[in-house]
Amino acid sequence: MAYVELVDASKTLKIGLPASIKIVFVKELEGVYKSNVADIDFNRRLLFLSIPSLKGKFIPIPKGVRMTVNLFDRSSVYEFDTVSLGVIKYDNMYVIPVPFPESVRKTERRKFVRVPIYLEGKFYISVENETESFVFTTKNISAGGLMMVTKKYLKVGDIIYIDLKLDADLMLNKQKSKIVREDEHTEDGFVYGVQFLDLPVSLETKLVRFVFQKELKMKSIR
Repeated sequence: MAYVELVDASKTLKIGLPASIKIVFVKELEGVYKSNVADIDFNRRLLFLSIPSLKGKFIPIPKGVRMTVNLFDRSSVYEFDTVSLGVIKYDNMYVIPVPFPESVRKTERRKFVRVPIYLEGKFYISVENETESFVFTTKNISAGGLMMVTKKYLKVGDIIYIDLKLDADLMLNKQKSKIVREDEHTEDGFVYGVQFLDLPVSLETKLVRFVFQKELKMKSIR
């Protein structure tokens, strides 16, 4: 289970953190959008978010729209409810200022949450050139690994290198990984639990955000 606590926002929120903005009360803007913390003005108690985007299209959020902001670091998600103060030009870039929160809801262990997702990828036994590739299908994914089905027999402890496109902005390219569990064989193939190894901090942060956004969408559908 994820553990949630209230923490001091001034000690946790930083410039550059990736973010998602969720809007539910304005029908024409309803959705979850990508953003990041462009700047923070502690004197005026303002946090500046980059103009959010959806599928490469910028979405300006008018003044007065209420929204939930989630910010992501390597191991936690920080959430707070706020209101857009409109789009302004700040240091030669367009941003959306929001009141800087006194506290945020910190959620630990988000990277261990798994969400069901079915994508096709391929893996290699070696990173040598012209190494044979093997197809697999994901069953679920977290920021720490995935569950996959493949026709290739593997053993627990085997090292593989994964290519997988998760969305337009997130791809695994020869990502070093380890087989950590073997589940019961199905008619579709062998089922393995896979752990990502040596993830760069930037990639892990993107995976945390990706998983969390998928989880948000799943909850909104229910």
